[in-house]
Amino acid sequence: MLKAHIKDDFKNLLEYRQWAETKFKNLSFENETYLNRFTKAFVDDRIRMQPEWFGKNTSYEEISGGITQYKSPDLIESIYSQVNDKISTATRSKIKVRKINYNPSGLGVFVYDRAAMGLYRLKEYYSHSLDRVVDKSEVSQSPNGYILSADNSKVIERWEEHPDGRPKLRTNSKKVFAWFPPQSKEKSAVEMFITCGAPAAIDAEKFLYSGIAAIITAQILEIARIPTRISLVIGSSPDEFEETVFASIIPMKNYNETLDINLLALLTSDPRFFRYEGFKGLLGVYDHFGASIPSNFGTAMHREYLTDTIEKSGYAKRAGLAPNRFYYGSTFSENQAIDQINLAIEEISSKII
Repeated sequence: MLKAHIKDDFKNLLEYRQWAETKFKNLSFENETYLNRFTKAFVDDRIRMQPEWFGKNTSYEEISGGITQYKSPDLIESIYSQVNDKISTATRSKIKVRKINYNPSGLGVFVYDRAAMGLYRLKEYYSHSLDRVVDKSEVSQSPNGYILSADNSKVIERWEEHPDGRPKLRTNSKKVFAWFPPQSKEKSAVEMFITCGAPAAIDAEKFLYSGIAAIITAQILEIARIPTRISLVIGSSPDEFEETVFASIIPMKNYNETLDINLLALLTSDPRFFRYEGFKGLLGVYDHFGASIPSNFGTAMHREYLTDTIEKSGYAKRAGLAPNRFYYGSTFSENQAIDQINLAIEEISSKII
């Protein structure tokens, strides 16, 4: 069985960054030899000699300061449109939208639009002398209006109000509370894991296809109201994933959160992040588990390696992951992205229907 050393206690990107930076500054003596790769001089040389390594028009100050925006938002839009337009209606419709049930008993969320279809108001009688609403049977009509039969004091006819003065509305529509009938975790929740990184020959633009594939899949699931959690996995192996793997898992979207396209693109597809902060995290996770950092620590984790890291190591069971899981990575072309989306929707739909 593959032995996976996984650090998975980060709540978000900020926690990962803080840990990676602290760990980097406190590497054990045997691993300090890699510190020079993150100096300004080393990075500036890399930018000059290999402009595509971090992507064009970048600087040491930019990548060392903690980037928060994907380098080219226009590129996200362009590649997203190209891939999204080629996902067929048949593929999208495989994930059935969860049906909403409506009820009159207060279960779920009040839906004003349904209530508004039958809104109406009633009149009530208010006695100043008693400082309360009185029943119609307690009221008599006089030439000057309404009076309280008991003492002839004035009574006001008005539209119904709540005690705080707000208008009291009624509705003929009874089923005005919406809720999703509970489904078993096995049929509803989906977990997506994405690895970042690419071989040195892959330029910055091609990085983005893995992220776009995951984004489009997540959007299809969101439309169908399928609870989805998405995590980034930054991993490395000293033996090409034969026996051992070291990895960090960073949450990018929890079940109750909306999809942040910029964040997902930044972490999965921006070489500035992977080849600087990602590499720092790789050094840190080796050192964290008391291992020597290998010379090939930055070798990209392919989708197959990512799958093995979670599945074959027993991590999925130990971590109590949702049974419906899918993995992304090493997707560097439009066709590969389309294939990944089609495969993901096919697999997920077969499990949750």
